[in-house]
Amino acid sequence: MDAITSYLQPGRLADVLALIQVLAYDRDSYRSEDGLYDELQRNPTVGGAWMALAKQHPEFFRVRDDQNRKPRVALLARYVLDHQQLSDGEDKRPPLDPSVANKLMELAIQLHDKQLERQSRWKSVVLPMAIAVIAAGASIAAAVITSSKPTAPSVVQQLAPSGNPLSYDVRQH
Repeated sequence: MDAITSYLQPGRLADVLALIQVLAYDRDSYRSEDGLYDELQRNPTVGGAWMALAKQHPEFFRVRDDQNRKPRVALLARYVLDHQQLSDGEDKRPPLDPSVANKLMELAIQLHDKQLERQSRWKSVVLPMAIAVIAAGASIAAAVITSSKPTAPSVVQQLAPSGNPLSYDVRQH
């Protein structure tokens, strides 16, 4: 999937936000596909697999896809934190502070909005240009058609024997 339009897929933003939350606050800083499904109780709206979604958004997620180890995904902002000893004595990366997690979710929303704006930009630039090109083409075609038609002589020119409308004498007829 093209990164330019990835947030514009229906349901994509909600899936990214859900994945950020699970990986920011869960006791474990990383999850396997099965672990994500167990936590979220569903597959992503688009694509069918949480790992695939995470791979399409390297701006937030780190995917370990090592052949020798079980694939898993982590939130980059949490993965870079040093391990700390938890209350049960286990060394793990601590959950993200809620303000950091909220900032990441705001960033995802901003990326979505910018992609939506970029997609809509053609309506304000390309569409008027296309209309101007069509109008110019129609004007040129009308001018060519008009110039290629023989002009009909005026009634006065048809009646005047010399072709000079001023030399026509009404008394002769």
